Amino acid sequence: MITMMNGNNDLKENLYFTICHKWKYLWAIFCSKFYASSATKTINKLVYIAREKDKDWIFGAKIRRLSRHSSLNAEPYFHNKLRDLPDADGYYYIYQNYFCRCIRSTPSILKKKNVVMFTHPNWSKKYSKTHVIWCLNKADTIICLNSEIKTNLIEMGVKPELLEVLHIGTCSNFFSSHTRLNGAVGFCSTYNIRKNPNLILEVVKNLPNRIFHLIGNNWENYSKFNELSSLPNFVYYNDVPYETYPDLYSKIDVFVSPSILEGGPVPILEAMMSNCVPVASKTGFCSDLINHGENGFLFDVDASSQDVIPLIEKAFLLKTNIRETVTQYTWENCAKTIDGYFLN
Repeated sequence: MITMMNGNNDLKENLYFTICHKWKYLWAIFCSKFYASSATKTINKLVYIAREKDKDWIFGAKIRRLSRHSSLNAEPYFHNKLRDLPDADGYYYIYQNYFCRCIRSTPSILKKKNVVMFTHPNWSKKYSKTHVIWCLNKADTIICLNSEIKTNLIEMGVKPELLEVLHIGTCSNFFSSHTRLNGAVGFCSTYNIRKNPNLILEVVKNLPNRIFHLIGNNWENYSKFNELSSLPNFVYYNDVPYETYPDLYSKIDVFVSPSILEGGPVPILEAMMSNCVPVASKTGFCSDLINHGENGFLFDVDASSQDVIPLIEKAFLLKTNIRETVTQYTWENCAKTIDGYFLN
């Protein structure tokens, strides 16, 4: 019965994509035929793409840093409708849906090199699995934040030869090490149900002797936010500039990442670069970065607060220099790898 229902859903999804969206891409492919391909295939200019509204968020910070550390002539570009792209020899898209939209708005990109970052599955009616996978197969390289995502995309129909695993990076100068002195516990995320807000609430409630800092935005949309924000050991930093993150991480000794689903998450890497001990769910690249009991602690995505709280207390006892275990994951090294995708 479940197999039949899934089959019906796939059929509906395919039908919706074919009728409502596929023709737009076929038209874009047709229009792209009128643009000349570079005769030399030389990469003289790269553009890193995000929306205007991403400028002050982590996506904006990523493309600014990656383009800055590129050895090629690279620049960031922001446009809320992802239109009017500057002419370039290659384009980098910080989020998979942006590539889909840019094919439609700027067909000429199909004659250029396109590198797409796939953060995590985030299907919707408009950007369904069928829709996004179809577009991804038009890219030159797709960056997966962890090996599990690569396996999943192959199973969904993405050509294996397009996929590369890259654990992204962070700034070793921007996020400096700090000495852990029995400080606070931290979280960092935009509100979303997959961020496991109920677990956060239960952990904060049941550890009244610890101070908790939450860095993020939109948490007022959480149905139990009033209960969470009223707790005396809870501090919320709402929509603060990314430039303030290093100071906030310096207040934190233990960083908890309780998400049910992630591609990264990048904040875990930022926290580890700041010498915070990670306590993280087994999703995204957490299992790639953390050796349980050595440089942090891992728990199952369906864990309860009773499972997580003892790990937080153990984390306060860990003496490991956490920063030293992630120093290879820098923007410089990440940008160098991405340059290679464009040049090869």
